[in-house]
Amino acid sequence: MSVLNKIPFGLRESNKELVDVNDVPNGKQCGCICPSCHTPLEARQGRINVWHFGHASKGVYEKTKNKCEYSFYTSIRLMARQIIGKQIKLGLPEYKGKVPYYEGVRYLKEYKYFTVTEEKDITIDNIDVETTFSDAAVDIVGTIDKFQFVIYLSHPYRVIPESLYEPKITQCGIIEIALDSLELQFPKIKSKEKSFQEILTDFLMNNRTSKKWIYHPRYKKCEDLTTEQLRNTPNILLDDQSTHPSSHEYFNPPKPHRPPKFNSLPIIPQSRLVKFECIMCKTSWVALEAGGNICQKCNNYLYTKTIGVVHT
Repeated sequence: MSVLNKIPFGLRESNKELVDVNDVPNGKQCGCICPSCHTPLEARQGRINVWHFGHASKGVYEKTKNKCEYSFYTSIRLMARQIIGKQIKLGLPEYKGKVPYYEGVRYLKEYKYFTVTEEKDITIDNIDVETTFSDAAVDIVGTIDKFQFVIYLSHPYRVIPESLYEPKITQCGIIEIALDSLELQFPKIKSKEKSFQEILTDFLMNNRTSKKWIYHPRYKKCEDLTTEQLRNTPNILLDDQSTHPSSHEYFNPPKPHRPPKFNSLPIIPQSRLVKFECIMCKTSWVALEAGGNICQKCNNYLYTKTIGVVHT
């Protein structure tokens, strides 16, 4: 069975909290239901396979409320919301940007990098779970130093909405946490050695490579400052200072106009007088070599031959 079919977290019916499969009794005694379809779950804690929840298959039809969309990634995303909602420190990555410029004889394309923020640990306050921000459904919205902070949990079947790249509220920070790597981490644990919740909590707190800045309020200011520094640097061109498409890796700047030298012009030879003869009617005549080979009697040049040069 694929790991994507092995659900690590179920909803405990007694208190409506998500729980780890390692923290409940085995089988139907786990007391958990599926958050999506409300079907009772079974804790499958075998000796061979990785422990996981599965939907109970017998005598539970009347408890199923709707079509089930619960899956490996859905259960992890819901548990991540619960963990963050109880306030934990999240390790955020640094955020760097770059401005392209051209320099050198061939004007090769290079980049000037700038730092928007260093990596840091944060604690979010005033948390709202499963809400909307900039017309998009997001997982977490809270505050950090009076700024709104948004977390979007992504996976292969859930991508970042376009509206979050240019939010309506610009005094905010937006971070993506990609859950993809957990698909490989979860199957590696053995039952009772380390719980799924412990792995997920450590992932959220300490894993910076799976986090990506989507929007930072200081990015534009840092980009403008770096652009202005490059603009004032000698022998450097920016994209808006040239007509060449910026998608090219390099370009040749326009060369100054120089009038051609007289002796560099091509020499056009002058035509000469020659004597022609038509081999059909035996008529002969003198004319310019260029264009004078048409027989006036036959009105044709196919049978004309040159029989001598009169003047060059």
